[in-house]
Amino acid sequence: MRRAAAALLLAGCAAATAACTLDVLDPAGGAPLARLPLPAERGFVMTYTHSVSLRAVESRYVVRGNAIVQVAEAFDEHGPGMSTAPAPGERLELQRDGSGSRFVLHMSRPIDRLVVRLHERPAFRLTAGRQTLELDRWGTRSVELRPDCPDQTEDRK
Repeated sequence: MRRAAAALLLAGCAAATAACTLDVLDPAGGAPLARLPLPAERGFVMTYTHSVSLRAVESRYVVRGNAIVQVAEAFDEHGPGMSTAPAPGERLELQRDGSGSRFVLHMSRPIDRLVVRLHERPAFRLTAGRQTLELDRWGTRSVELRPDCPDQTEDRK
């Protein structure tokens, strides 16, 4: 009996965690454009080409409750609009590997509403787990990224 209850509890937890998705919406009216399932750790990555420096940027996020929190941003050189100094509680790290070096700004920044302005040049990609969504498919417009985690009781902002 205890094993059956424990198995049911674990299955319920796994199902609830797996039910968390990231919705891509029209920010003006909230019309749904796409839905991407989030992995168990609820992390996702957005990569794009910076509109001024034309350099690759990787922004990492995690969903906590029903809120998006930016946890890191990685780039290979500083440019306009890029962080040059960490805020209190943040850490800027220079990582080197066989392909070169890049800066990684580690942070924990809650984002009330994540609206992404898509440009002609940048190649916006949203990756969650093993799934990737090309955001450029909607042309030059804005899209909103909003988590939907029904197992959370916290209100979305």
